[in-house]
Amino acid sequence: MSDRDGWFDGRGLDLLREGFLDHHEGWKKYIEDSQITAEEILEQENRIIHMLRELEPTIDDPLHKRLTEILLEYEVLVNMALIHYPSVMDSEQYWSLSLSNPH
Repeated sequence: MSDRDGWFDGRGLDLLREGFLDHHEGWKKYIEDSQITAEEILEQENRIIHMLRELEPTIDDPLHKRLTEILLEYEVLVNMALIHYPSVMDSEQYWSLSLSNPH
């Protein structure tokens, strides 16, 4: 059996974020003054870029293509959240949604 924690197995992050931010050191640092600055956003963006630069040369072309598609879809999600942040964060309905296959 693998030590790998599946993204949707109910044991790990599960990509639902509930509780994740409570333990993320970067997030706690960013919100300690109750505001997020442009510099902090760029710092986080650079953290992600660094991680992706390390990952990219280790994956094959089909996986690279699929991850690129996923990252672009995630970009859509991020931009949606930026526009509708208050309605998303305050909505119990959002946090209680279950994952379903969109296709």
